[in-house]
Amino acid sequence: MERLLVFPQSFPDESLYSLAVRYHRMMANDSYRLTSQELFGTYSRTCGSILPCCLDALSRRLAGLYSVLELINRFTLLPLYQPFLDDVTYDGVKATMAANYGTGLKMSLGITASRFLKHASFRYCESCLQEDTQRCGVAYWHRIHLSPGTCVCPHHGEVLCSLTFPHGSDWRCMLLPGESVGTPLMESSDQKVAGSVAEMQVWGFEHPSSVRALLNGDIFKHRLAELGFIKSGRIREKVLRPYLIERLKLCPNTNEFQEVNNSCDWVLRIFHPRGSIVQPLKFYLLCWLLELGLSDLQSFHSPTEAGNAYVPRRNYTNKTLDDDVFEARRSAFLSNSSSKCHDKPGYQWLYRHDREWLREYVTSHPFMRSRESLIDWEARDTTLTRELLIASEQIMSISGKPQKITRSSLVRQIGQSHDFLRRPSKFPRSISFMNGLLESDHDHQIRKVRWAVKHFLLSERCATSVIFRYAGIRKPHLTEAEIRNILSTI
Repeated sequence: MERLLVFPQSFPDESLYSLAVRYHRMMANDSYRLTSQELFGTYSRTCGSILPCCLDALSRRLAGLYSVLELINRFTLLPLYQPFLDDVTYDGVKATMAANYGTGLKMSLGITASRFLKHASFRYCESCLQEDTQRCGVAYWHRIHLSPGTCVCPHHGEVLCSLTFPHGSDWRCMLLPGESVGTPLMESSDQKVAGSVAEMQVWGFEHPSSVRALLNGDIFKHRLAELGFIKSGRIREKVLRPYLIERLKLCPNTNEFQEVNNSCDWVLRIFHPRGSIVQPLKFYLLCWLLELGLSDLQSFHSPTEAGNAYVPRRNYTNKTLDDDVFEARRSAFLSNSSSKCHDKPGYQWLYRHDREWLREYVTSHPFMRSRESLIDWEARDTTLTRELLIASEQIMSISGKPQKITRSSLVRQIGQSHDFLRRPSKFPRSISFMNGLLESDHDHQIRKVRWAVKHFLLSERCATSVIFRYAGIRKPHLTEAEIRNILSTI
């Protein structure tokens, strides 16, 4: 493996792609392919990504200048996602970024499902560009500017510009900020909300452990309790939804924000994640929706430390009652013949005082709701059988060269009834009847030969190859005797 003898010195908050561009120019390479080969030992398609791969090869070429973990923490956006990942997922992402493949990386983090990727672009701040040029001698790509949802510079409060690569090219033309046409991401009137979200994002980016503490401290439940959206330990969704909808109307309707401001369902999924990964933009936007600012995040202490605010629901299991009381309640519950547990006497009492026993009973006696079918499948089956027969006759009567009777041709003739193929158990007669209508290659060729002989007035003296050519048969499934028999009967 070749060791890199030259590598640019990194700048604060610089992305790996920015380092690659400056290395590309330092070596005067004429293509990205050559630069990628020198840096990663292969053609990397993720160098311009917020989560690049091939970092182990780059670390070894740098001979220990940066470890893989240092490359990840200093030049990629993974620290922004770290607080929202469990240890297993985080270790898997690091292993993928170290390896030479990145297939499924963004999908595993939920970035693909969030639909934020279609709004991704190379963004820069005009003020940062000028400051970087004066301080460092060159402008460079800042990581925080490239994060999803960052439309306003968190340092200067200015709307970011999106660089348009010339001639329809992409990041592989190796440009730095300001070297091509840039267009503002949004109107200045929309930057207030985006600016607040950007400030919280850059703080979370620089302090992932503090964000993890916010999540472990249930900051959202604490805030919902302060706003009066929690009652008896439950979220008052009917009251919360109108509040969120009004707040979402104040959000920008451009870039990544348009993926989240049309509905507040994603907010409720954050409250009940069920194993899904929370996107950083959604987390910080939800902070703003609940009227939390950067100072609130920095000063937050979990309720267990503060000793007030959000109080979880009590466990109503009572161990002080006599066993006779439990037995009497259970017997009354079991003696009732109602199929629904909620309708049995004493359900609420058991739920409050004997929940473990009740849970075991409900698990072992699931309620199966009996639903009568609203569709007369037998009548539909009979009707479909008639339609298949009519469709077969229509195909047989088509003028011109005979068409083969197949499942597809029958389905096309009967229109919207094609769904029966997905439910064969509901249409047994139709399926059986259709299988009897299907035409084999042999039978289809017999009809084609009969048609050719009658249409072109072929005689018995015609060669077999001539008959096949007129009938449009390439691979015959007929015998010579069958052909002669057809010629003699027509």
